Amino acid sequence: MLGATKQSRCVIAKINDKKISMQYIVYDLETTGLDYTKEQPIEIGIIKVDDNGQVEEHDIFVKTKQPLSEDTKRITNITDAMLAAQGIGLAEALEKAFAVLGIGRDGFDNNTIIIGHNILGFDNLFLQRFARELGYSFPLKKNFYDTAGEFRARLLGEKTYVYESKADFHERVLRLENKSVRYNLAAACAHYGIPMNETAHRANVDCRYTLKVFEKQNGLTLLKEDSLLIPAISPSQPIMPTIKNDANGGQGAFNF
Repeated sequence: MLGATKQSRCVIAKINDKKISMQYIVYDLETTGLDYTKEQPIEIGIIKVDDNGQVEEHDIFVKTKQPLSEDTKRITNITDAMLAAQGIGLAEALEKAFAVLGIGRDGFDNNTIIIGHNILGFDNLFLQRFARELGYSFPLKKNFYDTAGEFRARLLGEKTYVYESKADFHERVLRLENKSVRYNLAAACAHYGIPMNETAHRANVDCRYTLKVFEKQNGLTLLKEDSLLIPAISPSQPIMPTIKNDANGGQGAFNF
């Protein structure tokens, strides 16, 4: 059975300084490249969990006008054939994603926390651009929680400043000039003892790992059954991540 614990409600209330029922949305993008001003998403993964134990998973493929580069296909394991068969138009895909994320043209549901790994430094830049182009109201920074920023802060021993929001803290830490530690999703999963499957670096799967990292960082149990969350992992033969440095830096949650 899936559900959020009383402890989770308290922790999230502390994060957002609110004692109200919350919902948690994890999202991840796979993109055609790293430049958010020129490139576009090709896959949008979203997992939504609320305090009543309701779980939604969405995996949206997005068609492109140009063939994917060899680097993109290698990094994401997404092919042109997959997008042609399963993809939808960019505007339609974004509108669908915004609806799930609670992003509207007139505002955002402030009872929601949007979670991601390096979203403040990568994924959000894409969504902000397209939200502006399509006339949507992008959420305030305080509504985001970046597991990469939290993980890097712990590795570097960084502490939150007085009156600094969690998201501001994460963004500041992600901007620090320190290349001595790896803080990508594979490194985070290895640090927290979360087994990874070879299908990592697909948006929907990365969402699942990011949610597990978020749980570890905040002492939560949002999902009671791991087998329902990451069905591809064999409990008898877990695969721990091999952290690689892609030739072009990688993309999304694996590009740092």
